[in-house]
Amino acid sequence: MEWFIGSALVMGIIVVLALTVGKKKGQKKGSVPGFFSFDQYKEKELSQRGVFDKTKW
Repeated sequence: MEWFIGSALVMGIIVVLALTVGKKKGQKKGSVPGFFSFDQYKEKELSQRGVFDKTKW
């Protein structure tokens, strides 16, 4: 009977460790520092692909 209690305790510790490690990996730190202009990014990407931007009309 002791092996059953011991294995349940070990499995509980593994579950707790997996949950804490999973939460730390999934955390986002908010937005990226600095200024980001979506219009400039879009313009740069479209010009690299050689596509004409029809959304400005």
